[in-house]
Amino acid sequence: MKAVQAELTIKRIERHGDNLYRVECETERDLPHMAAGQFAHIKVPNRDLRRPICIYDSGKTEVSFIIADVGAGTSAFTAQKAGARFDALLPLGNGFPVLPDVTNVALLGGGTGCAPLLKIAKDNPHLNCTALLGFPCAEAKSVYGDDFEKYCKKVCYCTDDGSLGYHGYPTELLTEIAPDVLYVCGAPGMMRTAQKFCKDRGTVGFASTEQRMGCGVGACLVCSVKVMRDGKERLLRACADGPVFPIEELVL
Repeated sequence: MKAVQAELTIKRIERHGDNLYRVECETERDLPHMAAGQFAHIKVPNRDLRRPICIYDSGKTEVSFIIADVGAGTSAFTAQKAGARFDALLPLGNGFPVLPDVTNVALLGGGTGCAPLLKIAKDNPHLNCTALLGFPCAEAKSVYGDDFEKYCKKVCYCTDDGSLGYHGYPTELLTEIAPDVLYVCGAPGMMRTAQKFCKDRGTVGFASTEQRMGCGVGACLVCSVKVMRDGKERLLRACADGPVFPIEELVL
C-alpha cells in the first residue's frame, strides 16, 4: 500500500509512568490499511527532521502510537495536547508477514517493542497468538491496558522486579510455548536470544529493528541494518527494506 501524507489530530494523549505515552489520533479522510510493523514518519514541533514511530493500532480514520519520551524530538511531540494537529507520512516500511497454513505463533516484545506486535493478533484472528511481553515493572505495562488480552489466545506478562506475572525475561518462556513462527521486537539482548532460539529449533522468525532515520523513505541511507544474505554481509535500509527482517539474517 502506497504511503500517504495525512494531517492527524490528537484525540487523546495519556502519560503512563515517567516517560511512556499513548497517543490516539484521528483524521477527516480515510487512511490506507496499515500492517503490523509498519511505521509513521511524523512532523515534530520546531524540529526539521521527522521522527519514525511504529503504528500501534489503526482503523479507517484513526491511528494510535505508543511513544517513549527519550529525546528532544519525542519530548516536543508528547508535550502537545489533545486537539493539536500534525503531519504524518504513513504507512511506511515493510511489516510482519503472516505465513499461510501456520497458526501457532508467539509475539515476543519488551517495553515499547511490544507496540508493533498487537496488530498481528488483531488483524489475523485465525492465528493462535501467545504474547510474551516484558517490562521493568507492572506500571510500565499500563500503557497497553488490556489490548493484548482482547486479541491473543494467551498473554504472559514478565517483569524484571516480579511485580506482575513471571519474574524474569519473556525469552525464558519460549521453550514452553514452542511456536512455529516467532515475531520479535525489543532490546538487542532479547533479539539475540530469540535469534538463537529460532536457529536451534528451526523456528521461523521475524524481527522488527529500531534505527535512527533521516528521510524515512530509503534515500539518505542513515538507517543501515547489517544482514547476512546469500553468504555475504550487506547493509540494508531499515525504513525501505525493513524495519522487519527474517531474524536469521540479522547480524546482531
